[in-house]
Amino acid sequence: MENTPSRLAIYLVGIASVFIILFGIRGTASIINPILLAMVITITVLPIPSRLTKRSIPGWLSLVLTILLVVVMLALVITTVFLSITRLSSDLPIYLTSATQKATEELPAILSGVTSQVETAQISIQVSPIAQNIITIVVGLLVQFGMALLIFFFMISAAISLPGATRLGLNPNAPVIGHISSLTEDVRHYMTILTGINFLVGLGNTVFLFILGVDYALLWGILAWFMGYIPSIGFIIALIPPLILAYAQYGLSTAAIVLIGYVLINGGVQNFIQPKIMGQGLKISPVVVFISLFVWGYLLGGIGAILAVPLTLLVLTGMENFPGTRMLAVLMRYTGDGEKKEEHQEALEEAKGFWDRIRSAVKPVEKQKSDAKDDIS
Repeated sequence: MENTPSRLAIYLVGIASVFIILFGIRGTASIINPILLAMVITITVLPIPSRLTKRSIPGWLSLVLTILLVVVMLALVITTVFLSITRLSSDLPIYLTSATQKATEELPAILSGVTSQVETAQISIQVSPIAQNIITIVVGLLVQFGMALLIFFFMISAAISLPGATRLGLNPNAPVIGHISSLTEDVRHYMTILTGINFLVGLGNTVFLFILGVDYALLWGILAWFMGYIPSIGFIIALIPPLILAYAQYGLSTAAIVLIGYVLINGGVQNFIQPKIMGQGLKISPVVVFISLFVWGYLLGGIGAILAVPLTLLVLTGMENFPGTRMLAVLMRYTGDGEKKEEHQEALEEAKGFWDRIRSAVKPVEKQKSDAKDDIS
């Protein structure tokens, strides 16, 4: 009986420690984000130097070519986004005015009673603060990407020069080494395939919007490419700006065509291709993926939402290496495909036992409080 309250105290301290760590991560997000982003980029492109070396290219040259490839790609994207956002911020008042006029012309029945209110709102709209906020957010993200690029230089150089597990005195057959290899392979598989899919989706959106004549088609294609890394809600975020711009330029009919096109291109990928990569390929429950999006987004902001799946893989791999958390990791990994049904059932039984232990720890405390109240009365 005396051990029961101490066990409850251990559980409470453990939960409090988790919350302290989470809020510590949130408080240091500006420092952690570039490091995590650089780590994911390094894991993704790490096989490229070895493949170049196999083609009789010197090691130092393969490293330089890999770094140049990443730098050129990110530099092009960053330059395009920054220039497009700068131009868009200056054109934003024109699009807002056009959208308001089309709303009053195409929807007279709906807006007949509030025309004066729309005109008043149009006069009071302060576009400059909106544009400044957009530029501030974009510049902040670009600075984080630039810092991540600098950290990436050192990470990939260290990763290539790092000796093997045997030369470090480690057992290459150790479970921890196997879990680390599995983690990097899962992250690489996910990021490589998803990057290719997102590139095709962004290219399709760019061509589609260019044919329709929607302005800044390349910017919206890049936006769709990046938002493709955000599961579930990335498609909606990528849809809103070109939809509003199409309506401001050409009216309701063109906006409807943009909506249908995005549903077919982006929605088809998110509903049919990405679930196979995240669920069956990586063995993560879709519910866990959806919840991790909001958790990492809250803790790390936009970068956390983009890296939600790789970071969840990292956490699950760490949990699998400890007996106390392995049960929870198995439950979060289960996708219902039946391959690990027995392990999943064992984890459920262990979870029930853990819950029973918590209840048994709480009941004596409640009884002591009840007895104390009776004594006072």
